[in-house]
Amino acid sequence: MTPTRAGLIALACLVASLTGLPAGAVAASNEGTADEGFAVRINDRLVDRAITSAFVMPDEAIRVAARDLPPSARVSLEAGAAGLSARRTGDNTWRIEAPSAPGVYPIVLNRSDDATDRRLNLFVMQRFDPHTATLDGYRIGHYELEPLRGREIYEPPQALMPVTKDGLDTHLSPHFTIGQFLCHAQPGHWPKYVRVKPMLVAKLEAIVAELQRRGIKAQTLTVMSGYRTPAYNKAIGNTTTYSRHLYGGAADIYVDTNGDGRMDDLNGDGTVDVDDADWLADLIAGLAKVHPDFAGGLSAYSANSAHGPFVHTDVRGVAARW
Repeated sequence: MTPTRAGLIALACLVASLTGLPAGAVAASNEGTADEGFAVRINDRLVDRAITSAFVMPDEAIRVAARDLPPSARVSLEAGAAGLSARRTGDNTWRIEAPSAPGVYPIVLNRSDDATDRRLNLFVMQRFDPHTATLDGYRIGHYELEPLRGREIYEPPQALMPVTKDGLDTHLSPHFTIGQFLCHAQPGHWPKYVRVKPMLVAKLEAIVAELQRRGIKAQTLTVMSGYRTPAYNKAIGNTTTYSRHLYGGAADIYVDTNGDGRMDDLNGDGTVDVDDADWLADLIAGLAKVHPDFAGGLSAYSANSAHGPFVHTDVRGVAARW
């Protein structure tokens, strides 16, 4: 199904209504979705969600600012975790210095005049040498040391995020947790390590928002496969050494609102099959037309003996559908 012009205009109007901006100015958030309240700028990212996240290196400093506020509004920042430093640098702006120890550090921004808040989970990653194949006993495998066609998004990661059993439900955004993106390798090994690109999370949030706009009561998406280590990617038979899954920029997903572990009948024809995956892929393609930052790989896959139909989506920066 090709998204209609009317459908794309309706989506733009939806985003505009959530941001309080005219339809021609829906780019107030550069991550495509908005909640009521105010926006938060994290370095160059502008996010309009009640819960968001950022990944940083140990001891890295970031800029955080509250935006889209009336002139008289004031916001306070709470960052009480040990080792986390927050210094006000201006009206509703701060410099946050991450601690040396990897982990999750919650930050809350409170608006004083209406009790609205924004929650930022700061994920401090653990340094990783891409020349090595393991991290704390967790098998990573070998990344290609030369980025594909010289593109920065294919640089081998210099850090990975440790995730413990207790941290699985830590939110990346309102509808997604970090545990949804873990590699399926070494199920008994903790901590595990993961990469998740913020733009991928933003794209998945936009998919949920559009599903809800169309009357589908999705509270999340099932992520069949998110991050993959190079070792796991090779073990399952993939020969793509530059897969976006290896860099935290891809997800294989399906919609499962009834909890039966398989794709829902999205197109309403009474059958769950690849046509439902095509329906979801068309929805995603329409979002990328409205929000060019969501451009990436896209493909619908049929069911087999191991899984039901699903869709691959990624944020490689250029459109590619197969």
